[in-house]
Amino acid sequence: MRLELATFSLRDIQFGSHTACSKGTLTINKDELAKLILEDKRVSSADLDVAHPGEKTRIVKIHDVVEPRVKVSGPGCVFPGILGPVETAGEGRTHRLSGITVMTSAEYRPTILSGTEARSAGIVDMWGPGASLTPFGATINIVLMVKLIDGVTELEAHKAIQSAEFRVARRLAETTRNLAPEGVETFELSICDPSLPRVVYVLTCLTEWHHAHSLIAYCGLPIRESLPTLMHPNELLDGTITVDARRGGGIFTTTWIWMTHPIVLELLRRHGKQLNFLGVILQRTRFETEFGKQVSATCVSQMARLLGAEGAVITRIVTSGNNFVDVALTVQALERKGIKTVFLTPEWGGKDGNELPLVFYVPEATAMVSTGSFERDVTVPKPDKVIGVGDTRLVNVYSEDKLFSPRDEVTLPSSFLMTGGVDWFGHLTLTCEEN
Repeated sequence: MRLELATFSLRDIQFGSHTACSKGTLTINKDELAKLILEDKRVSSADLDVAHPGEKTRIVKIHDVVEPRVKVSGPGCVFPGILGPVETAGEGRTHRLSGITVMTSAEYRPTILSGTEARSAGIVDMWGPGASLTPFGATINIVLMVKLIDGVTELEAHKAIQSAEFRVARRLAETTRNLAPEGVETFELSICDPSLPRVVYVLTCLTEWHHAHSLIAYCGLPIRESLPTLMHPNELLDGTITVDARRGGGIFTTTWIWMTHPIVLELLRRHGKQLNFLGVILQRTRFETEFGKQVSATCVSQMARLLGAEGAVITRIVTSGNNFVDVALTVQALERKGIKTVFLTPEWGGKDGNELPLVFYVPEATAMVSTGSFERDVTVPKPDKVIGVGDTRLVNVYSEDKLFSPRDEVTLPSSFLMTGGVDWFGHLTLTCEEN
């Protein structure tokens, strides 16, 4: 599988009479995109706004984020199973608009009002201390403000929000179809020097088998009780993995993060030079019993051994101690089969960073990389502008949380209240200093 990923970097977005891309500027016809969203009869109203880095703007009620991409040649499409037929993605040529996102601020009447399945949303600041704690403080964000009709189920709400953001993202990327990109990267797992170290990436994803959506989907199909799955890394770049679009905040990953995965990109770029990248093992985690956790860990380690892996990188998602145990046991199983494993994870550590950073430990976990803490208080200043759907005078993040005014200075009890506020894969390259 050979994928050409063509990049068009954007420096500005403006509203105008037509939708087009020229010389680093994207012009958007707001009425055209709103009409596109309203083709879905589950949507009652739609509007758009734009937030630029450095503006004293706070975006609220964020559910998901995506990077505009479109397949211009080759089989399948971007977001297979959602925007087109189910077909293996990751081949041909894909165009991407770099430096911008499509961010959905959505509102609907939920049918689940509390618990882990209730809807949630995040915030993003475009300036100040909050902007440095999320990748979206540095991107130009096209904010879709979408209201759904009453009576939609939770799964219908997910599909309507996702459909809006994906179709708008594709429409924007289509403006580059006949343009020359500033750069093209080619990704493939070609045959290389057999002496190079053989490395596999274990990408764990927490799922919920008993919810309307399991949090993570493959080709639009929610992943439930499944054993590990082998994927070509190019599939991630074409949007094969997507998320529950009803969820927001830093606890949950966004579609943008899966599409711009820094570990996958780095391993692909080093393939044939410093290492032999064997592929991605997608591991469903949070089995409810120790037996299930052991079976999953053993399956991953055996799959890696059959691939001939000498080394592995493993990551996790979601602030769950249950999930952490699954991943630690997988590290243990890999190491016991002779596969040297690096574990990348954010840490707990408490408000002052002096508490235990891990909730579970195995002696085989000897190579760990921290991507930062998600328990620190974050004080964000008063904005000049608030962008979001509906009434933004008082908002909350989780359904059971107290309402707060996003128009004032706010102290957030954790960075995971911000969309992208937990660095699962190393997007932010956070550092710390000892005083």
